[in-house]
Amino acid sequence: MCIRDSPVLVPRVEQFRGTHLEPVFDILARDLVAMLRPRWTFYPGFLTDKSVDVHVFGGIWAEVLGTLYLTLGAVLFAVPVGVLSAIYLVEYARENAVVGFIRSCISTLAGVPSIVFGLFGLAFFLNTLQLNGGQRSVLAGALTLALLILPVIIRAAEEAIRAVPHTFKEASLSLGASRWHTVLNVILPAALPGILTGIVISMGRAAGETAPIIFTAAVSVGQPLQVWETLNHATPALPWNIYNLCTEHEAAAEIRHVQYGMVLTLVALVLLLNGTAIFLRARVSRRLTG
Repeated sequence: MCIRDSPVLVPRVEQFRGTHLEPVFDILARDLVAMLRPRWTFYPGFLTDKSVDVHVFGGIWAEVLGTLYLTLGAVLFAVPVGVLSAIYLVEYARENAVVGFIRSCISTLAGVPSIVFGLFGLAFFLNTLQLNGGQRSVLAGALTLALLILPVIIRAAEEAIRAVPHTFKEASLSLGASRWHTVLNVILPAALPGILTGIVISMGRAAGETAPIIFTAAVSVGQPLQVWETLNHATPALPWNIYNLCTEHEAAAEIRHVQYGMVLTLVALVLLLNGTAIFLRARVSRRLTG
């Protein structure tokens, strides 16, 4: 509220004497330091509002929803394939060179960098299968993430099935149950806590991966999607948008609060997903143990 006249600051309150702005000068003189000091605050709209002006204003609801779609979609695709593969390897496959080679491939895939899965998803799902006409979509991203977490789920399910006491299987077969009936009603329920452990680990990895969705699913700016739109629309997602806002945004230094808020939200989302899965695993374990 001052103008710089040579090196001297001259108050301008006299110019506004008798107006509605006159009390503002006293307020600023008394409370300016407190007004400029940072203050902890929680704005719920940050989680539920849409982005405005490329995250200069608004919230991150589209990114949160997109991350949930991609994570749950990846688990939805990967878990049935992973568990069935583990059942085959443990209960049906004979130990030979082919099965040993398959196990080696699964172990190798678990250590492949995530960017390789992203490029594979681009080449296979978009360029070869032409999902959504070769354009990015949540479906293509979820399938790519499913391939990423598939080895972890297979190995976790395989170890969980092997840990089931052999007497369970023998008792079921001795009562006349078929092998598949034994697997479905005896072995899988007993192995379920271990399988859920693998799912928990996989969910956390799928939610935080950036490279696989860059080429297949993620966009910098977008609207929240309905469930049926995930088949043919790309989506913003927290991992990609965190990277994008920190490195590519023209006002990156001015929106640090948005970047930090996205990081905190992603961590909280992963903890929430993992906590839910751990709670379900604990309930299943209690039921199995009586």
